[in-house]
Formats: sequence, C-alpha cells, structure tokens
Amino acid sequence: MSDIYLVIGAGGAQGGAVARRLLRDGHRVRGLGRSVRGPSGVEWVRGDLADAAAVRAAFEGVTRASVTLPMEFDPAAVARFVDNIVAASADLERLVFNTGNRVPAVRTGVAAFESKRAAAEALLACGVPAVVLRPPVYLDNLAAPWAREALAGGVLPYPLPAAHRVAWLAHDDLGALTAAAFDRPALAGAAVDIGGKEAVTGPELAAAFTSVLGREIRYVPVDPDAFEEGLVPLLGAEAAAGVASTYRWLAAPEAAGLYEGDPAKLEALFGVELTPLRTWIGRNAA
Repeated sequence: MSDIYLVIGAGGAQGGAVARRLLRDGHRVRGLGRSVRGPSGVEWVRGDLADAAAVRAAFEGVTRASVTLPMEFDPAAVARFVDNIVAASADLERLVFNTGNRVPAVRTGVAAFESKRAAAEALLACGVPAVVLRPPVYLDNLAAPWAREALAGGVLPYPLPAAHRVAWLAHDDLGALTAAAFDRPALAGAAVDIGGKEAVTGPELAAAFTSVLGREIRYVPVDPDAFEEGLVPLLGAEAAAGVASTYRWLAAPEAAGLYEGDPAKLEALFGVELTPLRTWIGRNAA
C-alpha cells in the first residue's frame, strides 16, 4: 500500500495546487470536503473540519498531511478546526500547515492574522513533526477575471501601497515548496516565510507586465474599503470584511516589509527553483 497524502483544502486554489503537485509526483492523494470538486485523481472523504468524525476518517491511514484552512475569520471556529486536526493526526510522519498569509511579528488585533498565528502555534506543539509555511499574496490573484479585465484597460489594481515590496508567490511554487517540506528533515518544527523569485514594488510589478504584454500597464493602489465592497458579491459580506481587514493593517508604513523575501535562501532550504516573475506572466497573463 502506497503512502496516503491528505490535502485539506484540495478543493480550493491553494490546496488544489498542492494536490496537483503531489499527484504529478505519483503520490496517492486524499481530500476532505463537502463538495468533492478538485483535481482529477483525488480520493475524497465527505465532510468538513468542523465534523470531528469526518476529520478522523480523512486522517485514517494517512502518513503526511497538508493543511490549508478555509476562509474563516471566527477565532473560535478556527480553533475548533485545529483541535479536530490535532486529535486525528497522532500517526502522521509529517504535517505541513499553510497559513495562507504571512503572520506579523507583532500582535495585530486582526482576526485573519491572529487565528492563523494561534493555529500555527498549536500545530507546531501537537507532537507531530510539523512545518509551517507563511506565504505572501499570490500571483494567481492577478490571473482572476477581475484582474484580466483591468489589465485589458492598462491597469493593475491591488489593495497594497505602491512602495511595498512583495515576493508574489505562484500557486505552482506553493505546491513545490509543500511537497519538498514533506521530505526535508531539517524543516521539522520550523515556521518559514515563503515567497516568490522576486520582491517588487507595485510599479516594478506593472513594469514586468508591461515588458511581457508589450503594452503599458500601470499599478494603481486600491483603497481597502473599495476592495471590500468589490469582494462582497464574490465572497459575502463577512468574508469580504475579513479579507479587507488584513489590507487595512498592511496599508501602514510599518507593515511595508511583511511580504518581502529571500528567494536564494528559500530555494536552497527547500531544494526548489522558484518561477521567475516574467515567466509566470507569460504563462498566465499573456
């Protein structure tokens, strides 16, 4: 019997990227979800993280698990998810937790940050060899329909100040880094800031799009309130407010360095070659 890799979140963008990478590497992959939509080849257990019995069933026979939590901003609900994971994970050889965002060094009062901080601390302390991956924002956000529509008009809008340097991460690179984290003993017990090949300002990001697309693209910072308003039809009011709260915190000058990175160090640590920014643009936005 081959090892079973459980990917919690396999039906979403981030977890789906992890599942695709593991499937590509020839692994047997199991997912947990109420709607069993995701990469072809995933074996599904029906349920969600609030259902302790479903979580136990999902972890049965599993040797390695990748965890990406759902978009939930209630700290009590997130804590319940994590408790169910910890209770079911005793037999794991490795657990990799993707926080879905960087976690600031200081306490923020922002539920989206603080619930992930608490989850990371609990999973690192659960007795299973665990690795916490803390990504910045994702390049794949810029391939969404709203971004493509804006790019067609020569604009790259995003709710981050233009001067903030961001090591935008590709979903495919998240999958590669997660797969590597399963098998690198030196990473056990570590919490690592991950990111992409280059950390760029908003105008530098727009310049990269300009050079690949062959037409002028300019970066436009979006006010977090306006961003929240645009998210409501897509995510609902509660989730939109939760997402926007992170960008309000990130707008402060003292938050400018949160999304930077050290790609050379990251590549050496994980043995992974990250995707160059312009290569990603050529594949996904051209």
